[in-house]
Parts: sequence; structure tokens; C-alpha cells
Amino acid sequence: MPVILPAERKSTKARMFLALIYALLIMGGITMIWPFLVMLSASFTGPYDYHRYSPVVRALWDRPDRFMRHISSNFERFPLAIYPDAPAPWGSWIVVSRDEEGCRSFASQQLAAIDDPESFALWQRAAADYASFNLDYDPFNSICNYDSRHIASFVRNHFEERVRLNNPQAYARMMPVARRNAALQLLNKEWLIRYRSFFGIRMVAEKRAPLHHASWDYPVDNPKYMLFQEFKKAYRQLEFETGCQGWNSFATRHGGKTEANWKAFKKYASSVSPMTPSIPYASRSLWLKYLRLPDMQVEMGFAKENIFSPADYSSVAAHVCASFEHLPFPPPLGASPLIKAVWDEFIHHSYPRRLLRINVTSQLESKFQSYVAHVCKSIAAYKKLTGLEIESFKEVKLHSYENSTLWRNFIAQVPLDNLTVLSAESSWQSFLMDKYGSVKAINQSYGWNLNSIEEARFPIREAIAVTFKKRGWEKFFDGALSNYKLVGEYLFLRGRAFGNTLLLVFLSVFATLTVNPLAAYALSRFGLKSTEKILLFLLATMAFPAAVTAIPGFLLIRDLGLLNTYAALVLPTLASGMSIFILKGFFDGLPRELYEAATVDGAKEWQIFLRITLPMTTPILAVNALHSFVAAYNSWEWALLVCQKQSHWTLAVWMYQMSQQFSGQPWAVMAGFVLVSIPTAIVFIACQKVILKGIVLPSMK
Repeated sequence: MPVILPAERKSTKARMFLALIYALLIMGGITMIWPFLVMLSASFTGPYDYHRYSPVVRALWDRPDRFMRHISSNFERFPLAIYPDAPAPWGSWIVVSRDEEGCRSFASQQLAAIDDPESFALWQRAAADYASFNLDYDPFNSICNYDSRHIASFVRNHFEERVRLNNPQAYARMMPVARRNAALQLLNKEWLIRYRSFFGIRMVAEKRAPLHHASWDYPVDNPKYMLFQEFKKAYRQLEFETGCQGWNSFATRHGGKTEANWKAFKKYASSVSPMTPSIPYASRSLWLKYLRLPDMQVEMGFAKENIFSPADYSSVAAHVCASFEHLPFPPPLGASPLIKAVWDEFIHHSYPRRLLRINVTSQLESKFQSYVAHVCKSIAAYKKLTGLEIESFKEVKLHSYENSTLWRNFIAQVPLDNLTVLSAESSWQSFLMDKYGSVKAINQSYGWNLNSIEEARFPIREAIAVTFKKRGWEKFFDGALSNYKLVGEYLFLRGRAFGNTLLLVFLSVFATLTVNPLAAYALSRFGLKSTEKILLFLLATMAFPAAVTAIPGFLLIRDLGLLNTYAALVLPTLASGMSIFILKGFFDGLPRELYEAATVDGAKEWQIFLRITLPMTTPILAVNALHSFVAAYNSWEWALLVCQKQSHWTLAVWMYQMSQQFSGQPWAVMAGFVLVSIPTAIVFIACQKVILKGIVLPSMK
């Protein structure tokens, strides 16, 4: 019986009541759709805009916001050293994204420079020179804010190529899965680490290598560190830039990796994408940090608590320094004796010794031999420390550079005049002088105002802006779709994950449509004496959460010898106490006359069940099948518990693993949640009419 009669619907109260009902339904619909929209939007975001939790991606229409997102793709934190005029509190991208007005003002200033044709020409020239320099610079003295989504594919391709070179004929006959497995075995053998997949590889230690530390140097015997250098070079060479020709493809198209093709590629890369996440390691910040030490403040005549400023440097260095962005590095020849003395202390005590080279003389070599004899005490100790065979300490040689503790510690005794100080800044300055010949010509080309070549900085912010102007939209869509690309590789190329999921869902739904109706039909049709006890037992199974039954269920599956089998996944889903209880109640409400008429006509019991009972219970069966589908599709706890073999894992288990492995990139995890929710959404939309009948009919009964 309707709540409001047809004759009452035109009254004011009835209309207000109906309007309230519709408003509540709309609000309920919004509360269901809104979280999904937030998840969908988050799947297209990155470190800059993920934590807004917005149902839309603002960068789609907001150019300044898209520029800020572009910067975040190159740096783990906001680069205050590159943008000294940015707000000082900016650090993490979460803090930056919350300062909406500050972001808009900052981005508008940067965009105004590239929108002006005259300034853009200057910035483009500086960016092109920087890119050309960066492509040839030593990767060992560079940093790379890589995207974790690129590690697995890079390492896999590297070792698959190694497998191909080792045995081209066997490689050609391998299937893609076999190639990946062979490459993984080779990796584990060389790295002496047991990886179960390439997605488990992390390069956090390599990324955070203490390049600033005075006594640290690369562990050359570590193949992972060495491969990381190739990884950084691949970023420079545009191997991960969608829409660009990487060096490998460029060389293939133009006849091989020749010197002429390398020059052509540098010109191409400098034009299309001068900024990459792999940049030279700047030593200027180390020098500034040393100058700001309290002891150095006192040595330079300031109070210990003094905040060292460009004006302070200008007063003690006899050299004008407008900003620390152009802090001379190294100090120019005309620097004051005080600055030169501080520089000497800095080089000997704080500067990375991997960037120092000794100008070897006979006196220094003799001094080094005495130092080694004093430290090692005996020839045997020296042999144990270095692995070198000598008869006397006089045989010890002093090299210009050596990756050893003895050599690094000896640096403190080498006069500054006998040391060559290497740095990315010095290499960049030499590059500029070789190309332009004078500081005046550099100023004219870049629009700078340098007093000496030592003030030259890396034009990284120009490279960022130029790359954004040329490829802003491409990089935006590439970054947004990379989440889905990663999910596709992780979930759907992992052996049998997709097939396992289909099999589990099919068998679970099939069991729901056979075992449960048969059990409910028997309880309803035949009036068993123990029906009430059986129903009580079925209700009892619903009283305990899955966590309580997990351990007994696991022990039972183990005792049956079914661990790591498909039976362990399917058997627990064969029967459902809830489904049997609901079906039994529905069967009880069917007219008894139908069964009597069928019996009189000579129908057998299985015919009555299939031709009379089931057709009348289609909506209820559909709802039960849908519940079974959702439970089987989304279940990962039980599958992870009883199947340790990855070959038996379903998409839900892999999705759980992905949420753990990529917890530092939640935007990629959100893309995974969106993809795995699509089948459920499709089933619900396709079956909504049947679901509605399954809800309405029992209530009418």
C-alpha cells in the first residue's frame, strides 16, 4: 500500500514530503559518488596535488597549477636553492600545494618570463646550453629525483638485454614471461639479493648517496650502484620521456651511436626537453653551509649567532655578492686572504674528497709512503687492508685519485696548491668560457650580470620553464597516465593473476547457484526433523567474523593437504549460511499447490526444482550470485593466507601487495583501486534491475 494516495499527491504537504524524499536520495547518491570521484581524481595526480583530495584535477584548466605540478615532477621537495625568491616556508609539496595564492603568484612570475618573446629567447639559449652540458657531464657527480614507476622497467630491460647478448638464439625462442624470469635470475645472481619480481627493486640508498660527505666514495664493487649511474644517464637521454626520441631510438634511426649522431641528439634534446630529473650535484651549497658555521662566523669577525648574509660575504671577501645564488665558487683570484684561508680549511676538512685530485710530486709520494707506514705499522697489515703485494713501503705509489681510505685520509696533509678541486660548477664555468670566450659575452647571451665567471649558476629554472612551455601538456598527461601504465604492468602482467581471478569468481558464483539452492530446497521441501537445528547452525556461522574462523580454516586446509592449490581458494566459498537461510525462507513462501500439481503430472523432484522452483527465485539467486561475485573478487586475506605461491594469487592479492610496495606513491595505488573497481561497477550497473527485484520481492512476501 503506498504511503501517499494518488488523490493526496497534489497537496502541499505531500509535495513537500516527496521533495524531501528526493533530496535525501540525491544526497545519498552524492555521498556514494563523491568518494569515487576523489579516488578517480587522485589517480591522475602526483606529489604536488594528491593531498588536496579534490574530485577534480585543477591542473586541467589552471596553467599556474600545471606549472607547479611540472616542477614537482623533477624534485622530491620544492627546490628553494633554485628558486631563492620563493616563500621560505615552502618545503614539502604538501605545504606548497596548500598555499594556493602563493603558488599562483610564484608561477605567474615564471610564466610571464617565457610568455615574453625577448626573455624567452634568452632563457631558451641558456636552457639549451645547460642541457648540452648536462648530457656530457659525469653521472657519478649528479643527483636524480627519479620516478619509482620507472625502476622496474629499466632494470628488467637492462637484464633482458644481457640475457639476449649471452645467448641470442635461446632468447629469440623465449616467451616474454621466460625472458623476464631469466633476467630476474641473472639479476639475483649478480646482486646477491633474492628478488621475487622487478617491482620489488628499490634504489633509495643509491638516490640518497651522501655525495656531500667528505670521506664517502662510490662502492665500485656494488653492481647496483653502478647500474644506478646508467639509470641517471637514461633520464638525461630522454629514455623515459613519452613523445621524445631517447638516445637509443635516436641512434637506431640515424645509423648507430656515432659521435656525429651524439652531437645531433644533444641538439635535439636541448631543443625539445632541456630539463630532466637528473641534474649535476651543486657544490656551492656546501661552501655556503660551511661559511654559515658558528666557528666560521667567529673566524671571519662576526658574532657566533650571526646570520651570514650576502652583505657579510661582500665585506670580508673584497668581492660584491648580490645574492647567494651567485656566490663565487670557487673564490676568484681577487678574493681576500681571509676567504682564501677559509676556503683552504673547507677543502681540507669538509669538501668531498672524491672530487679532489692530487698533483703528484716526488716529495708528496715520499710523504704518502711515510704516512702509510705510520698508519699500517707493518707490510702484513697493509696487504690485509689493500690486498696489494709489496715488499717495502717504498713501493707504495701515490695516485692522483684512488678510491681508498688511506688516500682520502692523506688529503688533509696535501697543500692546497697541490690539489685540483673538481666540481660541477667549475665544469659548467669552463663550458661557458669555451663557448663564449668572456664573461661579457655570457652576460649578453643570457641576460645575466656576472662580475666573474665564478658567479655563474646552472640555469635550471630556465630549463624547467622552457620545457614546460614546449612540453607542458605532454608531460602532464604522461605523468597522469603513468599511474595506470604502472598498474597495468603490475597487476595484469604478473603470471596468472587475471586468470586466477576469473576462475575463482566463476567457481564461486557457480557454487552459489548450485550448492546453496539445493541445500535450501531440501530444508524447505522435505520437512526434515533437524531443520530447526540446521538453521540454528547456519545462523551461528554468521555470528563470527572472518578473522575468528581464519585460523581454524587454515589448519583444516593444511591438514587436508590443500595449501597452495585452487581448491583452497574455492572450497570455503561453496556454501553460505546466509544464502541458504534466505533461500529457505523464500522457498517456504512459494505456493504448495504448484508442487502438488507437478507431482500429480508425474514430474520428478529434480524437474520440480529446475523448472518450477528456480525460475520463480531468479531475483534472489541473482542477488546471491552478485554477493558471491563481490566477495570472491575482493577477497585477498584468505587467498594470501592459504596460497604463498604467487602463481595462485588473484588481482585482489596483487592489489594489496601494490598498496604496500607503493605506499610512498599513493596516487599510483589510487589508479589501481580505480581499475580493479571497474568490473564490480559494470556488474552492478548491468544487474541493477535484477537486484531491485531481489530487494522488492522478499519485502512483498
